[in-house]
Amino acid sequence: MSPAETIDTLLLRAGLLPAAAWSGAAAALLASYLLRAARLQAEWQPRTGASLRDCLRLFLLHNIAVVWLPMRSGEAGYPLWLQRRWQVPLQESLPSLLWLRLQDALVLALLGALALALTTLAALPALAALGVGAALMLALAGPVEQALERQLRRRPQPAAETRWSRWHAALRARRGGRRAWRLCIGNWAIKLATLALLLEALGGAGTGGSAAALRGVLAGEWAGVLPLQAPGGLGSYEAAVWAGAGAPQPAALALGAVLQLHALSLALATLGGALAAIDTGMTGSTT
Repeated sequence: MSPAETIDTLLLRAGLLPAAAWSGAAAALLASYLLRAARLQAEWQPRTGASLRDCLRLFLLHNIAVVWLPMRSGEAGYPLWLQRRWQVPLQESLPSLLWLRLQDALVLALLGALALALTTLAALPALAALGVGAALMLALAGPVEQALERQLRRRPQPAAETRWSRWHAALRARRGGRRAWRLCIGNWAIKLATLALLLEALGGAGTGGSAAALRGVLAGEWAGVLPLQAPGGLGSYEAAVWAGAGAPQPAALALGAVLQLHALSLALATLGGALAAIDTGMTGSTT
């Protein structure tokens, strides 16, 4: 298939999806943004009085910086905006950022493992597997958090405070509690389900169906943590999703479908960040 024929086929596939499908996917991803903002509010409202709008602005600005700045240097925006907006010192904001990423990694790993197990062992579609996996994690989030809190309280405190003990205490501080866990689980369940369904609809999973689409989307999310990649993760994300989905053929069509999926995510991140920057200027605040 020539490059021109490949492009024509990709455009045809994208056009075959009704506008409602694209709009629904965008709306679902935006809903995951709101859950991310609510996760931040669960942590920072008790300390700073942050509103959901404040936290949505913080997330959108942080997100666009992480997406487009090289080597994940955009992560530095999180403590910077917290300090400028609410005068949060680095010894509080840096552990918060570390915990945010650790929590994301834990939820993504557990939810992904559960969903993949359910698609493999129980032959559930990806959407159902993610729903069941998220429900199990939501049910267990509270008891597990309580057990961890009890275990941490049993550990003896160091006699003399050190830099490490201060960091350890900061990481142990309640950061939104079970509400934050549940919001994080909901965010990832919605995001993974939306991207997997869209990838399958675009033909990016080949004949592997929803299970292959889910594997591809999970691989793409894990590729996003790599420090050495092009701005926006262009190239590395597409390669990871394609490989995770089982390298469906023809490769040009499958990779093109992944590129369309990625383009939607990047467009929403860019638009959201731009609107957050405009809102920051209009309200006269800096986050």
